[in-house]
Amino acid sequence: MTHIEWQFGGWLRDWPLLAALGLLAVLAIVGIAGILWSYGRTNAVLATHSRRWLAGLRAAALLLLLLCLANPARVEEAAAPKHAIRRLAVLVDRSASMSTPDHRGETRLAVALRRWSQAEPTAQRSFNAISYARFANDLQPAKSLADAATAGTPGTETHLFAALRQAYTQNPAAIVCLTDGLDTSGDDPAAFAATASERGVPIYFVPGENRLQGGSTLTLREVRMPSQVLRQTRFTTTAVLESVAAQDRSLPVELWVNGKQWSATTLPVRTGRNELSWPVTVASGEPGDLTLEFRAGDQTAAGITRVVESRTLDVLYYQGALQWGCRFLRGALESDPSFRLTALMNPALHVHLMAAPAGGRAPADLPADAADLKRYQVVILAHVFASQLSLSQQQALVDYVRGGGSLLFISPDTTATEQFSGSALEQMLPVVFASPNDTDETARRQMERELSTHTTPEGNDFFDGGEQNITLKPFARPAGASPTALDGLFSGTNGDPLPEFCANARVRAVKAGAQILAVNARNPSDILLARQPFGRGFAAALTTDLLWRWKLSLPSGSHAVERFWQQLLLSLTASPADGLRLCRLTASPALGTPVALAIGGASPGDPVKLEAVSPRGARQSLSVAEAAEADPAALQAAFTPNLTGRWEVRATDASGQTASVTFPVAAGSASAELSNLPADVAGLRNLAESTGGSLVDGPATFDHPMEGPAKPPERLPEPLWNSALVLAALLGLYATELILRRRWKLL
Repeated sequence: MTHIEWQFGGWLRDWPLLAALGLLAVLAIVGIAGILWSYGRTNAVLATHSRRWLAGLRAAALLLLLLCLANPARVEEAAAPKHAIRRLAVLVDRSASMSTPDHRGETRLAVALRRWSQAEPTAQRSFNAISYARFANDLQPAKSLADAATAGTPGTETHLFAALRQAYTQNPAAIVCLTDGLDTSGDDPAAFAATASERGVPIYFVPGENRLQGGSTLTLREVRMPSQVLRQTRFTTTAVLESVAAQDRSLPVELWVNGKQWSATTLPVRTGRNELSWPVTVASGEPGDLTLEFRAGDQTAAGITRVVESRTLDVLYYQGALQWGCRFLRGALESDPSFRLTALMNPALHVHLMAAPAGGRAPADLPADAADLKRYQVVILAHVFASQLSLSQQQALVDYVRGGGSLLFISPDTTATEQFSGSALEQMLPVVFASPNDTDETARRQMERELSTHTTPEGNDFFDGGEQNITLKPFARPAGASPTALDGLFSGTNGDPLPEFCANARVRAVKAGAQILAVNARNPSDILLARQPFGRGFAAALTTDLLWRWKLSLPSGSHAVERFWQQLLLSLTASPADGLRLCRLTASPALGTPVALAIGGASPGDPVKLEAVSPRGARQSLSVAEAAEADPAALQAAFTPNLTGRWEVRATDASGQTASVTFPVAAGSASAELSNLPADVAGLRNLAESTGGSLVDGPATFDHPMEGPAKPPERLPEPLWNSALVLAALLGLYATELILRRRWKLL
């Protein structure tokens, strides 16, 4: 659907439509009256038709100019579907863990079916159709719920996440899954949760529980670390663990750096399946190799990070509005040769302030193809407006970040960020902006902040003709946040003053999985800086100004601002490549049973040497093959241990990077399917709620299957006045008037 809107600019933007149109009408009437009066009192004698021609040309130019000020725009809105198709897919877990009876003879499947029977009538009223399927190793269609629950024999494994992915291909409105939450395939729950959130299809889990006495497992899967870091900086390394526990307990873990203990803690482990990550901030020190080794129980996982003297970072800086902070941010980055800055303004500003490194060339506008952004490690969007970015430009940014790039979005203006609500750009950012419908609430909160802090909004530095004192507010590290490499910037522990800002935009919420890095020290509910992984890259949002007032408040010899911007970009940027990673996929290695391994972070095409070391010190070379994935650097391997005890597997790539994992091998196979692991009720609840669904343990409601909260159609404004045709018409009218005035001897 396409229609025309009047989108007034400047101070008219906040006026009601009728008031703004009325003002322009008054200006038109006054202007035309002045034109008629001036041409009626010319010094030279003119014929009546000549006066009419000159007055008409001048009046036409005036009306065309006022039309440009009214900023007419063509707005396209995607029409909502007329009829919503609601089909519910019901999946029944037919694995052995769901069919094993406890001492009362009751199975988990029977409990799940009893719970679903209470919610099924509501589901039948809420959906147009219901389809059934059963799964264990794979997903198979069923004629009815009874057929799904009784046909065939229980499977020896549970591929829960694979079954849910396969159900997605049938495009259901919602999914109901009767399961105990066990997945024995080694699939990554976090990766599936991210995919499920993007799909927008709610999943409702009906948990199956009984009184089987549960066992427990622990797997230290891998260590995630950058392959390279700069000297005398701080970086984050993370251990990834999987644990299944029969009851709540604490798990002690340690990090050793170059053979010395660096950090230790205990991680809370809840009953059921746990996907744990422990991030630790490490100081790089001087150039060389850092061996990072995590220890948990009788298992270890290690890797090497190389500390280098310098590193070059290519940055694309794109600004959408004229603002003082541009020169200060550019100066902070250009003061360090490690940063190669390419800067440009939005072409609509008609200001050519482009800068490119030696031998480089700045693009004329923000590229609309992700391939043109790959040469930059970071893209900074500062003070941009939604109307300035086309759909193709936003999609290029999404593809760029998904492919491994980093995006830093900066805006202190709530009015501007509101326009990104529901856009493709907002979908990858770590925060949810306030929508334009929240105007009254936004105004109320803004007034409260102004009254409490005596500050003005960004750009309004003068009040009642005199300069108003502007109170700068400091950043702060959020209370209880996980440690990051940026903690020193926002806690004052690095010796520099805390960064300070003047204005900030309001955000409605922080997305699940995002990491809050800084808040307003005076109002911790104000989120100032947040980051989240998106695909293989990172997207960050800084909701403050460009800190140029903080720069002016510091002594002229201070370099705190320069260090802030440089360390911020370095910390928000993915490393040139992830360090070599070795991941054990088999949860419970046993004698005579193949142990599956995955290798990540290797350069495509470079050979990787892999060897297994037995408890007696015997070495065995392992063959490496490409994994059946889109990532060319993903490799896999497997070996069968012939001794019980502690085994070690080491991987070495062509550049000398190494990674290793150690683990015990038991005498007998501990099948995850038959080890009586407890139902993962908490994990099912978290996964369901992240998709918009819920845990069904009784009567349930399905009022809004899969559509979720209604979103307004996406608005794509296209200004009509900003064209060569309008400019040519204005110039043509004015030139014609001048020619006629000269011909009739008025010049």
